[in-house]
Amino acid sequence: MRLRDSTFGVLRGRPCAVWLIAAIALASLWSQPAQAVPPVLQRGYDAGVSGATLAETILDTANVAESTFGLVFKLPVDDAIFAQPLYVPNVVIPNKGAHNVVYVATMSDTLYAFDADAGGAALWSVNLATLVGAVPVPYARFAFSGNKNIVGNLGILSTPVIDASTHIIYVVACTLENNTMAYRLHALDITTGAEPYGPGVLISGSYAGMTFSALNQTQRVSLTLTGNLVVFGFGALESESADGYAGWVMAYDKQTLVQNSAFATVTKGNGGGGVWQSGRPPVVDSAGYVYVFTGNAYGDGYDGVNNFSESALKLDPSNRLKLIDWFTPSNWSDLDTDDRDVSSSGPMLIPSANLLVGGGKVGLLYVLRTANLGKYTSTDSGALQEIQIANQGFRGGPVLWQRSAANGGPWLYDWGTSDALKAYPFNGTKFATAPISQGGGSSQIWPGGILTLSANGAQSGTGVVWATVVISGSAEGDPPVPGELRAFDAEDLTHELWNSQMDAARDSFGNFGKLVPPLVANGKVYVATWSNQVAVYGLLSNYTVAPTSLMFGSQPQGTRSAAQAVTLTNTGTQALPITSIMLSGGNLHEFMQTNTCGTSVAVGSNCTVNVVFKPSATGLKRTNLIVDAGGAGTQSVALSGSGVIASYTLSPASLNFGSQPHGTSSVAQPVTLTNTGTEALPITSITISGTNLHLFSQTNTCGASVAVGSNCTISVVFTPASKGLKAAQLNVNSSSAGLQTATLSGTGS
Repeated sequence: MRLRDSTFGVLRGRPCAVWLIAAIALASLWSQPAQAVPPVLQRGYDAGVSGATLAETILDTANVAESTFGLVFKLPVDDAIFAQPLYVPNVVIPNKGAHNVVYVATMSDTLYAFDADAGGAALWSVNLATLVGAVPVPYARFAFSGNKNIVGNLGILSTPVIDASTHIIYVVACTLENNTMAYRLHALDITTGAEPYGPGVLISGSYAGMTFSALNQTQRVSLTLTGNLVVFGFGALESESADGYAGWVMAYDKQTLVQNSAFATVTKGNGGGGVWQSGRPPVVDSAGYVYVFTGNAYGDGYDGVNNFSESALKLDPSNRLKLIDWFTPSNWSDLDTDDRDVSSSGPMLIPSANLLVGGGKVGLLYVLRTANLGKYTSTDSGALQEIQIANQGFRGGPVLWQRSAANGGPWLYDWGTSDALKAYPFNGTKFATAPISQGGGSSQIWPGGILTLSANGAQSGTGVVWATVVISGSAEGDPPVPGELRAFDAEDLTHELWNSQMDAARDSFGNFGKLVPPLVANGKVYVATWSNQVAVYGLLSNYTVAPTSLMFGSQPQGTRSAAQAVTLTNTGTQALPITSIMLSGGNLHEFMQTNTCGTSVAVGSNCTVNVVFKPSATGLKRTNLIVDAGGAGTQSVALSGSGVIASYTLSPASLNFGSQPHGTSSVAQPVTLTNTGTEALPITSITISGTNLHLFSQTNTCGASVAVGSNCTISVVFTPASKGLKAAQLNVNSSSAGLQTATLSGTGS
């Protein structure tokens, strides 16, 4: 890889079955609402790096428009961002409750956790350089003169990856330690930022006589997971000449952080073969194999034995990253000579067809069989297809809308350099050689559009292609430069739905975050920038609910708890319509809600939803409070409480004092109160009532509470003021077990 070809990114990788099991394990960390929002644990959304989220139920082609969609808030950070943000719903942050969290890594080596819905101050942050007594690397000290590919610090360049099964986020940080450039792999708890496996481990390695040198490398390729391993790669430190570097792929044990294996792409001759992929992560297939693309070398880059420049590689992490198969185009030597990296864009997997697709600076889309990549032939006969889909190559790479044939079939999207946004249909075996839809224009000279696709499954009218692009000039020529976010109808690319320049005063985000795709999750779009912030876009009718969970603790069966409040706040720029507020899930009859929200909440205003828990039986009860705000989407609050038994007895049930001279007091008679329930019995009051209440008096040993199985005594005295039969009532009231009475009677003589 060379100067003009910088890119950065990350993968969310692991075999599909393992990934699903890990996602289920996340339930131990966050509560799942009735319609759970899936996490985004890596760049690319899935192990195949499709670049598409098909679980977006809020944003669609109808509401992504200038009047209804725009910038809702910003997340300020300490430096430029070249890593894609990641998203995890309902994370329990110690002492701060449950939050939907977006994780952001910066070039000053800082990792942040923000509330994804409301923004504000970070829930936590940690600087990985400070943890090891270091500072971020001043890039100009190590890059060759005149390089402006990275301006400022070289810190966290790639996108991290989150392990769902352990709640750990893995990050590679570049630091300056004792005046020496170093890379470290860190593992942090996503709830606190702590390092449960110890401090970040120094990255090193050797393979076939090649030794890893941090000084010559940049860690652009995003991280991925496969089995128990964290996998990532390295390209060159913006070198324009042979300097002995090699491309690397490395695997580390995800718990011990001990290196499992390392693989160098070029081990003989002048070096090269960087793995950078515009920041896309390696692809991981269902068997756990890892696929990467390599870049240019210097004259002797490919020999099929030691050197594999300009190639697609299949590696086996379970066998120390053994090279299993590869594809090398017949013109690899010309690609090397002209600095036309295949690795300018990473691969993508089409699992349904067992195909690997992707390409680089020449704009060819290589379509390869994962079972037989094809190795090298003079005619490229090993490739299933080679399609010219971009005039001058592409960075960032393709995204895929996977749909059944009945729903229009799969479409692949790409936006190449000095080219237009295009869609190519896939028939299950091959891609069409001409686009089925095209739009977007060619005014963005470099690097084209960096894409994400969002849709609600295969539903028509929900597909949106999102692109971050440079507004003017060239990010290669003199970055940083202003950028914009654009949105297109995925079924008709001539229809641009919205862009951030339509209302620039409201929606501009600042400078283009180089080669970082937008993140779409739960009705919001998160754009990393070179302006020390994440710009967050969403429907302009936006709102928050807080808290996102209510716990009622133990409540006696059949009694109502005190009400707990949920505050709904309109954080948007227009009145918020309230479609419904209701309970959903099991145990519906154990909870009740009332609210002050009405049919609309004004801008900047809030309303209150009061929830009461009244268990009809013992045991743990759970359900969800669902707020439906129409176009602003639904939000949920998890409700929980436990029903318990509270009861007591009074004995005897009546006292008769017989004949007592008026003006004198009787001997005290006792009433015994016994706690027969399964929890401590609160005593709210002990009183006497009735017409003759002033003729009877009581004292007691009960206090404010009676322990389980214990009793106390209420002593009653009768003092008649006149002759005749007198009657009254002893009242015992418990907030958890209700009211009980004993009758009192006596005759004045």
